[in-house]
Amino acid sequence: MPKGIVGGFHMYTGQVLSEGNVYNFNVNIVNGGIKNRQEVEFELDELGHIKVIYGTGATKPTKAPAPKKKQKENNTSSSPSKLVDNRDLLTEEN
Repeated sequence: MPKGIVGGFHMYTGQVLSEGNVYNFNVNIVNGGIKNRQEVEFELDELGHIKVIYGTGATKPTKAPAPKKKQKENNTSSSPSKLVDNRDLLTEEN
């Protein structure tokens, strides 16, 4: 997650300066509290715009561990070629 410094924050808009880039933002994308000259973490969308800013008191998402795949049990007794039909046929006698 990139980090940057909040600058020019006034009312509802501001800028984040990060690694020589300047990103404009609206207060609607801020999680937590921010102020000018504060270092924040933020996320960018696929177009390079700020998607969310994590300020003071924000809960940052954690990467969930990848789900473990269960190995299939090699159960040969359930294969269709080895199933045995144990049902009794009921017939009607006159």
